[in-house]
Amino acid sequence: MSEVIVWACSICAGAAVCLICEMLLPNGGISKIVRFAVGIFMVAIIILPLGGIVSAVTSEINSINIKEKSFNELEEKAQSNGTSLAMEKVKALVAQQLKSIGVTPNKIEIKTDSDKLTDIKGIESVIYISEEDRGQGFKIKNTIKNNLGLDCKVLVGG
Repeated sequence: MSEVIVWACSICAGAAVCLICEMLLPNGGISKIVRFAVGIFMVAIIILPLGGIVSAVTSEINSINIKEKSFNELEEKAQSNGTSLAMEKVKALVAQQLKSIGVTPNKIEIKTDSDKLTDIKGIESVIYISEEDRGQGFKIKNTIKNNLGLDCKVLVGG
């Protein structure tokens, strides 16, 4: 940033020198040549330091440590997060259906045929129930199949 300040100060100083030269210049044929030289001097003052400023800005940008991640890595992370979120939502829907028929499961597992959300073709729920709910296995399977369209296994224990 200090390079920019130095550059701005050099432009101001050069403009002041050029102004003094023009004020002291006599009218005549030489004034055109001097004005042309002053113009080239101002352009040089403005353009030449830009190379140093560009290299300083480039080195500052390169000094910032940014860890680059590949698109595939980000896509895989989004897929795994999406899959786990979808499985949690399905688990909540199964729990809600079980609650509606008065069954409290010991554990609910959701199994898929793929780890990628875009490749899932089959979802199966595995419901672990207590010994006292053993007689409701058929009712649980029908409720989950009819209301959610999921294949279901009912196991005692868990």
